[in-house]
Amino acid sequence: MICSRILFVFLTLFIARTTFAQQSEAEPETGDELAEQLRTMQPEANTEVSGVLIINKRGKIPVVCNVVTNRDSWKIIYETRPTTNTPAEKLIVVHSLTGPNKYFYSRAPTPAAPLPEPKPMTPNEAAIPLAGSDFWLTELGFDFLHWPLQKKMKGEMRLSRPCFVLESINPNAPVVVRVKSFIDKESGGILIAEAYDRNKKTVKEFSLAGSSFKKVNGQWQLKKMKINSPKTDSETVLEFDLPEETKN
Repeated sequence: MICSRILFVFLTLFIARTTFAQQSEAEPETGDELAEQLRTMQPEANTEVSGVLIINKRGKIPVVCNVVTNRDSWKIIYETRPTTNTPAEKLIVVHSLTGPNKYFYSRAPTPAAPLPEPKPMTPNEAAIPLAGSDFWLTELGFDFLHWPLQKKMKGEMRLSRPCFVLESINPNAPVVVRVKSFIDKESGGILIAEAYDRNKKTVKEFSLAGSSFKKVNGQWQLKKMKINSPKTDSETVLEFDLPEETKN
């Protein structure tokens, strides 16, 4: 079941079965507290979900996401399948309750070649697209939640839902230095995120508008999400394979 843990952009917050409201009854007072709550929303069980990256400039690329849990850490593994023109890629993001993310990445040299063993990358090195999409490796790891400055802003309504507003700032990041996130107060999922460069220009826009974001059988489900890059006029939709709704 895909639910509130993968709602963060970008894939992760819908995979676990624990909602944000259940994680903490007290509303966070500061940006650091809010970011910490989001960082420590740990999945409850191993999960696999498949989907497709629909890239307006490159076509469709199948993707499989696996979550592997541990006592105080968890891995999220994204693996794209090869197409006629695109080789397979693999990203492993290791999340920890006590430290920053760790990234491991590999890309096959050709569509017909096997994937090599993923190698470690720094967050700056991981600021690259997955399979030519608009999703960067660091975005799939929500690395901005580990940035040094986290500001909680006045709450707002987005997509007809009450949201926390979090500004994450890292002036030393290579491209995106500020991310403004609108976080659903009930599920803890990021409904909208806006990423800016040091010239205050929009680099990325993420939204769940029109995404079939709803509760099914008591669990949050997400059919699709989209992200676009205004500077390059590129857009990627990540669409998930979901089980049919149970009829009572």
